[in-house]
Amino acid sequence: MTLNAHAAAPVTATSSIVNIQRVAHFTDTYLPRRDGVVASLHTLKDALGVDGCSGLIVAPRHPDHPERADLLTVASMPCGVANLRLGAWPMSRHVRRVAEWGPQLIHVHTPGPVGLLGVLTARRLGLPLVQTYHTDLHAYADAYRVPAKALKILYELYARRLGAPRLKAGTRHEILDAANQLLLGDANAVVVPTPAVLSRVKLPSAKIFLVPAAVPQRPAPAQAVADFRARHGLSGRVVLFVGRVNREKGIELLIPAFARVPGAQLVLIGAVYEHRWLNRLLAKHGVADRVVITGQLPPSQVAAAYAGADVFAFPSQTDTQGLVLQEAALAGVPSVLADPSLHRMGALGDATVLAAPDPSSFAAAINGLLNDPVGAQALGALARGRALAHTPARYAATMREVYSLAAARS
Repeated sequence: MTLNAHAAAPVTATSSIVNIQRVAHFTDTYLPRRDGVVASLHTLKDALGVDGCSGLIVAPRHPDHPERADLLTVASMPCGVANLRLGAWPMSRHVRRVAEWGPQLIHVHTPGPVGLLGVLTARRLGLPLVQTYHTDLHAYADAYRVPAKALKILYELYARRLGAPRLKAGTRHEILDAANQLLLGDANAVVVPTPAVLSRVKLPSAKIFLVPAAVPQRPAPAQAVADFRARHGLSGRVVLFVGRVNREKGIELLIPAFARVPGAQLVLIGAVYEHRWLNRLLAKHGVADRVVITGQLPPSQVAAAYAGADVFAFPSQTDTQGLVLQEAALAGVPSVLADPSLHRMGALGDATVLAAPDPSSFAAAINGLLNDPVGAQALGALARGRALAHTPARYAATMREVYSLAAARS
């Protein structure tokens, strides 16, 4: 079902259904980097493909990218933040390359240069434009302490490219609010994965549709779980975190909280970009000998990690949905959250435990689940039931409805 995020009621097209068969997806983050945008994009593209809708991914070029018919890359360079690569500034030749593929609709997933290319492509080719607001820009700008002056310079570059007026000086959040209005202004539909997004940022309300993303099930054989535990020296109870092992993901909450969780091991799966910072944090709280850091892992090994965990810890307060929560739920693992908005309005709702964002409270919530295995198992089963309702097929069907509405509006 497609929902208008403000009215919270079904939306039906008043004009004829437009059957979209070719969608070009634009993203500034892509493999080998793994994150929620990449995961939801691939889940959507694959599910749409099963339903007969072809997809082209437009992304920054990476030395490790394999040649693929469904991938169009633009020149890029490392930007020095979280292993992101900054795509080339949009040019007419990039638009022509996308046009040769023959898209019927443009779907932009990120606000960087490649996302801007998507907006310009839709404008120049006269195509309907859908944008998904995956990333809480305000939270990330705060986490990385991005100066307002730098944000204003970026805004001016985008405004010049889109033919918009210049911006007066403002605070960091005011500039980002203006940037959202600028980037989303051409969109025929703006998709948000949870209503939690709307409690944090100002978006063009008349265009918003609530569409929770989905994750595919990845069962892990018992032997794969045993192998994972043996490989990483896991012998007892396991607390698991999956995601970028970085500041914006709440690691500075998780580590001191885990120091208050006796008799367990913590597994951190995901890219680490500030090794010295992380090592100092582990040493400061005396948990280095109980923490396993794996780096990024292939999906099959991540599935084994979920299946072998007792509790999933999610300390982030910057996520718009947190697909890893659904991944943990599909494995029947109960989760502890620190974000009240995601707990109240996320896909799993109260099938998770909410803790205050301080080490003592977060630790108490983890210990509560570890010390009550029967209750933890029941909560994990409830969460699994909620996650099973968000299938990739349902996600694709809902997005097809949004595409049709966007095309009818264009």
